[in-house]
Amino acid sequence: MTRVINFDRSFKITVPISVVIILAGLLGVLFMGFRKGVDFQAGLNTSIQFAPPSMAVSYTGDGTMRLSVTKSEIDLISQAPSGDSKSYAFAFDKYATVQDIANALEAVPGIALDLRASGSTPSNLMMGASQTDSTLTTAPTILHYKSTDPNQLAVTVESIRAALKSFGSVSIQRAGDPANREFVIRIEDSGTDKGASQSIHTNLVTSLGAAFGADNVIVNSSQFVGARFSQTLARQAVWLTLLVFGVILLYCSFRFQPVYAIGAVLSVVHDALVLVAFIVFTRMEFNTTIIAAILTIVGYSINDTIVIYDRIREKVKLNPNAIFRENMNRGVTETLGRTFITSGTVLLSGIALFIFTTGSMKDFALCIIVGVTTGTYSSVFIASAFVDLWKTIEARREKARQAGAAALRASELAAKKAGR
Repeated sequence: MTRVINFDRSFKITVPISVVIILAGLLGVLFMGFRKGVDFQAGLNTSIQFAPPSMAVSYTGDGTMRLSVTKSEIDLISQAPSGDSKSYAFAFDKYATVQDIANALEAVPGIALDLRASGSTPSNLMMGASQTDSTLTTAPTILHYKSTDPNQLAVTVESIRAALKSFGSVSIQRAGDPANREFVIRIEDSGTDKGASQSIHTNLVTSLGAAFGADNVIVNSSQFVGARFSQTLARQAVWLTLLVFGVILLYCSFRFQPVYAIGAVLSVVHDALVLVAFIVFTRMEFNTTIIAAILTIVGYSINDTIVIYDRIREKVKLNPNAIFRENMNRGVTETLGRTFITSGTVLLSGIALFIFTTGSMKDFALCIIVGVTTGTYSSVFIASAFVDLWKTIEARREKARQAGAAALRASELAAKKAGR
């Protein structure tokens, strides 16, 4: 026979702990606020990479010429005014050095180039102008290469911040391998300049070029979020979360009883607020990825809660004469195996993502790890605790009502006897 764990004995400890964590998180939001990502904060979010130039390429022929640099080769695609197209491919394993690549490119009609790096530089270190296809014109397009010398083009977060000190509040984060010299730079927009998206970008590139050399700066991506859009997105995120809570309340009310529905909603609200506290105090960037993590955790938590509720309801039907607390303890105990297996599987996936990813995906994985832990905890110690409290209060009220009815009947009987 399975030993039943008396979970109710720990409710007086676990519930206050959760309340303290949630209150601390709310105070943190009030006094510290979120470290908002570009999704919820007006401004420019730019991925910048620093790399020395390998060559400058231009095209003076008829029609158009597109150039792309991949990890294995350089591709050229020309299209004549008549519509005819021709492609050229220069694989790095065939053209081993930058000089070899330069010689091959110069043989293409209309292509002119100026070698900027040492000709002996390995060609497989070459990078494009912006890691994307580029249409060549008479104006030179700068191609770059990944320098393996740590002393060449030394760039740090501090040196970038010094170069951008005129921009005011600037957030700078290193992205990926430090050897790649890649950074994510976020500059806030006050909302006073209607042309901020262009002016901030231009001033950013100009300032970095002045500090580190214009030919050493690569703009991999640039995303601008206006003040109005960021406010709308934040408002929509709040309404979306509230809508999810409302749907959960309706679903659990139809499937179980309203008291179970309230317990389920309290459980997922608990998970969301604990995760919010974690995000605030770890100063994790709050963006749409974090919203996705919160909603993912809500879905996981409610699934676990419903499984536990279903088993409790089953025990109540099988043992109608037992008090609710006994059925609850037995139902939760019998679902422990399933809970540990499913939670453990999700945790393993989250840990793998956390170890092998970077950036926003790493933050997402960390939120999943924290959320699965709190979701498993809340299904037992919040959702079940609330229903147990409600049923205990109902039982006490019923007992008091019966005692009052019995006392009334006794007094009526005594009055009748006295009247005789």
